[in-house]
Amino acid sequence: MLLLPRRLLLLVLCVALVAAVGFSVAFIAFGSNSADAHGPELSGRTLRVGLGWLPPPDTPDMRLYMEEGFDLDLAAEIAAGLGATLHLAEVRPDDAARALGAGEVDLVLARAGADDPLRRTALVLDTGFKSGLSLAMRSDRPLRSWGELKGRVVCASEANGHARALAKRLGAEVRVLRAPAPALMHVRTGDCEAAIHDRALLDPLFAKMSWQKFSATLPPVETTGLVVAVAPGEKALAAAVRRALAPLDTRERWQQRREKWAATVSFEVYRDQVAADCH
Repeated sequence: MLLLPRRLLLLVLCVALVAAVGFSVAFIAFGSNSADAHGPELSGRTLRVGLGWLPPPDTPDMRLYMEEGFDLDLAAEIAAGLGATLHLAEVRPDDAARALGAGEVDLVLARAGADDPLRRTALVLDTGFKSGLSLAMRSDRPLRSWGELKGRVVCASEANGHARALAKRLGAEVRVLRAPAPALMHVRTGDCEAAIHDRALLDPLFAKMSWQKFSATLPPVETTGLVVAVAPGEKALAAAVRRALAPLDTRERWQQRREKWAATVSFEVYRDQVAADCH
């Protein structure tokens, strides 16, 4: 009569032991996954990022410039957030979907409108930066409408293909400069009647007293946002990039970036300018 209870007791002890071991293994596995989710996602890997434009490898005049937008900076910040080494490749905006599908790059940073085909052919993550295009002009003789660009000399930077395309469609004579600062400087010297840039970047520039004389503008047009595009099948990578973007995409961070851009470009214009503003 005493054997049965002992067997039952041994059985209960065995079941309890197995359950305890199973719980411990599950806890360890859960803890490991949680740590990975909060740590570097691609530690030791190379993150291949496609951009529509890459700066030249050298600067013969030894002058460095703030670039048109935030593509380069954001690519570096995403790679750092993922614990990966950054490798940049030039990918034309209209070739982004193909380059992603072919595995030539892991992700593409590009400007995309609300109806951009890229949003239908890739996993697209918005970064939080959005702007229309606008103009910087002399305040005492501004153009009154976008249609008045026809036949006028308009400056644009090498990186801003969207701006150059708009100016050409409107019949302007487009003068392409290395960076935003040289383009804006030519407005101040009178070589260009206007410079075309993102309105979100011009606004903090126009807030500076030194730019009041050159702060005439027009309502922004053709709004696009800076996005990260990932191949449709790369859902895990897209999730990792989304986590890396989270601390970068805040109103405060974007305001800081915009103000830093304006301050740096304003200094570069002052540094480069050789002609007086009183023409």
